[in-house]
Amino acid sequence: MVAVKRALLFSTADRYFALLIGFATVAAVSRILTPGEIGISVIAAAVVGIAMSAREFTSGSYLIQRTELSCEMVRSAFTVMAALNAAVALTIAAAAPLIAHMSNEDRLIPYLRVISLALFIETLPSLVVTLLRRDMAFRKVATINASSAIAVSAATVGLALLGFSFMSFAWAWLAAAVVTCAVAVFICPYFWMFKPSLHYWREMVSFGGYNGATVVLYRISEATPYLFLGRLVSPEASALLQRATMLCTIPDKVILGGAAAVVLPAFATETRQGRALKDPYLKALALITALQWPALAVLALLAHPLVNLLLGQQWHDVVPLVRIIAIAMMFTFSFELNYPVLVSMGAVRAVFLRAIIVFPLTAAILAAASLLGLEAVAWGFMVAVPLNALVSLQVVRRRIGMEWKDIAAATARSAVVTGSTALGPIAVAAAARFDLAMSSGQAAAAVLLAATGWIAALWATGHPLLAEIRGMIPVLRQAAQRG
Repeated sequence: MVAVKRALLFSTADRYFALLIGFATVAAVSRILTPGEIGISVIAAAVVGIAMSAREFTSGSYLIQRTELSCEMVRSAFTVMAALNAAVALTIAAAAPLIAHMSNEDRLIPYLRVISLALFIETLPSLVVTLLRRDMAFRKVATINASSAIAVSAATVGLALLGFSFMSFAWAWLAAAVVTCAVAVFICPYFWMFKPSLHYWREMVSFGGYNGATVVLYRISEATPYLFLGRLVSPEASALLQRATMLCTIPDKVILGGAAAVVLPAFATETRQGRALKDPYLKALALITALQWPALAVLALLAHPLVNLLLGQQWHDVVPLVRIIAIAMMFTFSFELNYPVLVSMGAVRAVFLRAIIVFPLTAAILAAASLLGLEAVAWGFMVAVPLNALVSLQVVRRRIGMEWKDIAAATARSAVVTGSTALGPIAVAAAARFDLAMSSGQAAAAVLLAATGWIAALWATGHPLLAEIRGMIPVLRQAAQRG
């Protein structure tokens, strides 16, 4: 357990650093480039996201979940990953004119071709990071990720200032891929890993088949609203939705970002040792909801000042979208746990079957909503996300022997904590005649009252998160003493 907590500490610190750099980059670029310019990169990212999902047919999860791992398996994994990445990169580069024509946006051609090169270069550091995650060596993973974050931030902002417009994002991605590759080789100079081998390719592709298909379906559903809005409305509409969803995923990234990288190796370890996953899963739900739900409630209430702070005045149209999507995102509390639990149990087929049900339906809902405009897509999330959560929890529930009442019991105190947290911002809004366009001073007061209400409710309900916070203190001290 101490090893898991130490890994969680380094992984969380890694993600927090990346988030801090990312927020600063978004804040800067949102003030340099127009929503229309950023919209081009959003549409391109949606296309690339779908293509990148094909790489999951050779997922690194195969290496993480293996009980034993040989050198031959690692070499086979790299060979298959490199071959598939090369195929994906070449396909994107060749299909760039067709994609641009279908999107009615010729500026996508150079963007996609630069990105295709970056995707191939990422093969090597991807393998290294996977092996480090398996060994719970998250300090080294943090070093690799931090170098990538610094490179992409510096390149994006610098190129935007130099007038590279939307291409700033593409060239920055390529720069980050090169830097990450160099750092990964420096940290793990084990060149035997890169010797071609196809000994285990059938086993790897067999495992990755379900996983890859699942990720492809997910990426398509995720990209659908951006592609439809870009085609039917404008690139600016895609940019507005992307910025709204980005803000609404901040709580997940801040709260769960570090945990996500640790959860699969940790659950896989529990499974290898023959332990049941029901109790760890329910405990994780309790901890997540005590953090995620209050944060999303505050985000919905303080959307106006937060958009002004992070994005600037030209993104004011994002505010109503954030208020809607933030509430929908409360239903994602189990999402970061469901996949690791099922994969650690070897139930990749169950993951795929869930994806067949959820993701096409999600894409259909959001595609239909896009015909009605930008705000309709936001309301579409209010239908699609709860539906996804219901199906996902049902699949996991059957696998680990969990009842609905167990989920309700695990999250009941978190609901009380969320209500207590929201009281402060609501009181500030009430004092201003329920005007949610708060000033900086009012927003600061609302945040302070929210934090006070959160802490008070944790203590009053005896929430298990308090014990976890106390338990992290010795780990933090040890980490500080070591380095």
